[in-house]
Amino acid sequence: MPTVCFVARRDFESMPGGDTMQWRMYERVAREAGLRPTTWFDDSSMPRADVYHAFNIDRPLELYPKLAEVKRRGRPFILSTIHHPHEWVTKYYTSQPPGGALGSLLFRSALGRSMPVRETIREIVTVVRDRRIAGLLALAPSWRRRVQWLLRNADRIMLLTGSEATYLQTDFAYEIPRHQQVIIPNWPEGLGDASAGRPDAFAGFPEPPVLVVGRIEPRKGSLRISRLAERARRHVIFVGRPLNSDGAFARAFRVAVQRSQYSKWIAGVPRSMLAAFYRHSSFLLNASFVEVSPLVDVEALALGCPISTTMYAMHHQLLPPDTPLCDPYDDRSILNRLQWRPGRLPPRQLVDREMCARRLVDTYLALAYASERPGDQYLIRSHGEHRPANAAARAPRSPEVGA
Repeated sequence: MPTVCFVARRDFESMPGGDTMQWRMYERVAREAGLRPTTWFDDSSMPRADVYHAFNIDRPLELYPKLAEVKRRGRPFILSTIHHPHEWVTKYYTSQPPGGALGSLLFRSALGRSMPVRETIREIVTVVRDRRIAGLLALAPSWRRRVQWLLRNADRIMLLTGSEATYLQTDFAYEIPRHQQVIIPNWPEGLGDASAGRPDAFAGFPEPPVLVVGRIEPRKGSLRISRLAERARRHVIFVGRPLNSDGAFARAFRVAVQRSQYSKWIAGVPRSMLAAFYRHSSFLLNASFVEVSPLVDVEALALGCPISTTMYAMHHQLLPPDTPLCDPYDDRSILNRLQWRPGRLPPRQLVDREMCARRLVDTYLALAYASERPGDQYLIRSHGEHRPANAAARAPRSPEVGA
């Protein structure tokens, strides 16, 4: 069976994020299908594989040189973009600039309003900080041109929602051709027993608390929610590890929770125990400043937990039309949400895990077989059939993945 090599940043496992969770889900699917997964997260030489699958187009510093090597050797690669719209990111950093000299340079000046300039400076700082001076060579061509090269040269571009393609076109002037696009939403799994009793962490709450799940970091609005919970006199439980345990934000959040009568922080819960938290909470509050397609919302609804989610995400088309939205920049909006006491919902599986798994495996197999027989251009078909282009031309066409 073909080998799939997953490609990502060096700190992909040590600093896990949503992209890390996505990789783990995809690796599990690949193993279940009998494929051989491997990884390329460090600076080692290129591993041998039939297909390469890279994550996070907003971080081309490490992706670009690796995938350029993949192309030089004539191998196919897939790009999971996980793209954060420039307009949203710029608005967030303009209104919530980090402290320190770098924060002043990047976000409190005119430079901060240019995403390419801001990301180039960030890349230079990263290379110097990590003492990888040779990595400066990877900064040419420009940040924007490297991202555009990745988009143009990817054999398939995987999106979490169709809306992501619109923002990629706006931000990088690249319209993804139909044959290149595959849409695979996040799906919930591994959450544990939904019938489990109320978590011990809920002891002492007079009513089911509001639940906030995700990393403790400024972009998620954790500290702001905690402070507003005091004003609303509503109990909130935060579940998530800090982005940086020794960082100023984590310290400030820890102090705020310790002083709070209404906030409680559980710094990490095994996924096998999350179902109980969703099952016994009043609702899930997602007041993040920038998201792509947050998995926590889909998880909560799968377990009958109501949600109020951020305006700044691209997954709204997946959600029930009456899902209340929250403006993370507006205290009144968050306070209104904190007063919400919805009834429980019937569990709703918004994403078909088996369909997504088939699309993913079909993509791997089609590209692996096409690379073995370069004369054929294989189509990826929704029912898992692979046929050369000349055969497809003679037969009625079924919808392509991502249609």
